[in-house]
Amino acid sequence: MHVACCFLVSAGSIVPQQAWAQAGQPAKDYSIAGGKLNQALAVFAVKAGISLAYDAALLQDKYSPGLAGRYPVAEALARLLNGTGLEAAAKAEGGYLLRVTPPAPPVASAAAVAEKAAAREDTLLMAMTVTGTTEAPEPAQGFAAASSSSATRGDTPLSEIAQSVQVVTKDVMASQQAQSLLDALHDVSGVNIYNRGVDSAIYIRGFAAPSRINGLEQGPSPIDNASSPLHTPLAAIERIDVLKGADSIIANGQMQPGGLANIITKRPQAEAVRELTLEAGSYGHQRMTLDLAGALSEDQAWTHRLILSGNRDPNATGRYDSEREVYAAPSLGFSHGDTTAVVGLSYQRNQHASGGFGPLGAVDDGTRSTSLGASYDLQQKLGGGWSWQSKGNYMKTQVSFESYYCAQSKADSSGAAMRGCQPQAGEATSYGWNVENSVRGSFFTGPVKHVVLAGVAFHHSWRAAPQIEIGDSVMASLSADSLPEVSQSSLAPWPDSSSQSYNTSNWFLQDQLSWRRWHLLANLGYTKAWSHSIDAQSGDDTALHPRSKPVYNIGLAYQLTDSMMVYVNQQKSFVLQAQASGPGPNGGPAGIYNFPATEGKSIEAGLKLNLFGERLLLTASAFRATHSKVLYGEVDDAGVTRLLGSLPPTVSYGTELDVAGSPAPGWNLIASYSYTGFKAGQPSDFSFAVDRVARHQASFWSSYDLQSPGWRGWGYGLGMSSRGGYRNINDDYMGGQFSTDANLRYKSRLWSLTLGMRNIFDRKLYGSFASIPEGSGFEQGRTVVLTGRYNF
Repeated sequence: MHVACCFLVSAGSIVPQQAWAQAGQPAKDYSIAGGKLNQALAVFAVKAGISLAYDAALLQDKYSPGLAGRYPVAEALARLLNGTGLEAAAKAEGGYLLRVTPPAPPVASAAAVAEKAAAREDTLLMAMTVTGTTEAPEPAQGFAAASSSSATRGDTPLSEIAQSVQVVTKDVMASQQAQSLLDALHDVSGVNIYNRGVDSAIYIRGFAAPSRINGLEQGPSPIDNASSPLHTPLAAIERIDVLKGADSIIANGQMQPGGLANIITKRPQAEAVRELTLEAGSYGHQRMTLDLAGALSEDQAWTHRLILSGNRDPNATGRYDSEREVYAAPSLGFSHGDTTAVVGLSYQRNQHASGGFGPLGAVDDGTRSTSLGASYDLQQKLGGGWSWQSKGNYMKTQVSFESYYCAQSKADSSGAAMRGCQPQAGEATSYGWNVENSVRGSFFTGPVKHVVLAGVAFHHSWRAAPQIEIGDSVMASLSADSLPEVSQSSLAPWPDSSSQSYNTSNWFLQDQLSWRRWHLLANLGYTKAWSHSIDAQSGDDTALHPRSKPVYNIGLAYQLTDSMMVYVNQQKSFVLQAQASGPGPNGGPAGIYNFPATEGKSIEAGLKLNLFGERLLLTASAFRATHSKVLYGEVDDAGVTRLLGSLPPTVSYGTELDVAGSPAPGWNLIASYSYTGFKAGQPSDFSFAVDRVARHQASFWSSYDLQSPGWRGWGYGLGMSSRGGYRNINDDYMGGQFSTDANLRYKSRLWSLTLGMRNIFDRKLYGSFASIPEGSGFEQGRTVVLTGRYNF
């Protein structure tokens, strides 16, 4: 009787709150196929909006019977864990802990225990759902990602986002033996790569695409390619989210209407990571990385991560020597109660080809950049269904270069012909910082659920006037050893140059509405951009009038079935038009001039399919994007810029198809196809049209782990990519091309070894994008790469 009275008193104080919470949390529909338990739980956690903590060893070699139907969280978890010998216990601070099922108590009946557990779990789930955590999504396993935090600034299932969002996971990068971030994006539809040393860029649907790190610009990236996020080493990357459309709100400022890439970096974690990677390949390629992570305290409140990476390519693409990279990124994490915080530092020293032009003088010539950065991410639950997030970064970059600019010649394709080569040297310093603050909350208005987000982001970047030295032209061939070392002894400010700064502010308000099978995303923003310069010769300060633009992102999705969703969206973006420096337009004073911003618009419709029990996600879309109000002019003999008017709109339209996931046990697949019709806006007196991108592009990569017990650990991968022809800036036709890659690997519990071959048939491969005025780059021939990983 004493035990029963204690139980009734405890139940009387808890049950009313739990019953209220449970009533506000309806059952959900699930369709999760049977298979490996860890994969089934990962999909369930995203669908249910919960977090799961467990020892990975408990899930090893365990399988789930799957789940199909409409269930409350407690019953759904019980069905997923049926027969595994595990149970889910609610944690006091929120979330769930998987543990071995203890023996059944002799007093209470099984039904009473299950009812009590269900009430408690639903109470905690309701609290987490109302809070609307903005934490980063759980790391994706395999080739498929179930959710993304890039499109909505909060973790959202991909199947509920009314937008084409493609995710390249770290497992995809490892399986393909990707050599760089640009290399990792080859299998995403609509993406074209422009790789010319330090001036590398990506283009989405034919438009230049910005890149972000964890949702923020990285330091002075708008005015300095040397510190671009595209140079982030793969060792530091957890995943890459590619968002399609004209979304200036997510970009926190200016962008063309094609899309953007958001790079999600690795964070501190309690689960131990101790991984060493060694890689060697053709053309002298060498790489070594070290990834260390784990808990620093017994309660796992304090965590850490350390990424070290270095690589050297003595014979990089395009006859450029000594491409090098050194990277270090320590970070510290804290999580306790309602507070989560991450702070980190980064150091990166790169050497790249100087924009992709001409041979180098000495082995150390090229563009060298040294960047030092810091970042933070603070998340605080405020109670009452609200949370607050603040994040920011800072980066300072110093750049120096020595190179030759050689006159182009078609007289001798072997490079032996003599031509005029002019030595150039220079240096510059830049820095930038970004801060974003937002408040998120979730509530119901009748049957409609709202997830509201409001915030503001600021960006500032600055670059000193570059110091330049240009020497006398010499006659040489394209052989690097035929040129003397470039001098850097008499650097002076470049004539008509200035120190420059750019600033943007972005106020945004977002509401995600859900009613039955409908999902509406309403994203409104007000963005302001301005800049100014200080003339290096006269010291004159030119401050520019800010330009403001209202922008929006509206998307509507409807869940036809549990595995099929259709959507449509419309987005808006802009690009600040500022003359870099020099004499003013129409004879005005020298300086930077801020003209009315361009206007980008995009509309997209598509469908998303979850196949094979949500192990495979297919996205098909049709789009049309326009970029208008782009000004153009000419410079006369006196150096005066004269505006001639606006170009006709640049138009891009087409269809895209992306597939990623695991169709069967051991089989992983990522594939894409795109048809892009691109018409660049250009003056009427142009004698030819530039396609810039191929109309048809397709690629796939498939890997398989052998399932037979005798071949356990062995696997292989096979991939192909192809594109049609297109016309570049020189009115030359770049023919279609086809490339094949493959690898063979063995993986044990502690180590793995992968031997791969790229461009197996040694095709002459040209870049997939024609830039203006640089033309097209080209890629390496057949390469062999050996990658070894050791977990200690």
